[in-house]
Amino acid sequence: MTAIAPENTDAMYRLALKVRSRRDLERFLDRLAEDYETNREVWENRSVPDFLIALADCSRRSEEVAPTTVVAETGPELWQYIARLLLGASVVR
Repeated sequence: MTAIAPENTDAMYRLALKVRSRRDLERFLDRLAEDYETNREVWENRSVPDFLIALADCSRRSEEVAPTTVVAETGPELWQYIARLLLGASVVR
């Protein structure tokens, strides 16, 4: 397994924390796709199905870690939550 470049992960995480709207999420998704193309060797998941399974796992884990945390159904918190899940799926297998 290849080690993940911490500086890249940190930069993507900082970008995920800035997501506050649908448009922000769209830009984040564009950047995430670029990151995959540039840093494919450090991504844990090599296929769309693997990535989607990891995404579902990240969602389940977030529930386990903070079961009483309520994620807003709309608004900036929801968009940021989605961005963080997507980023998490890039490093979880």
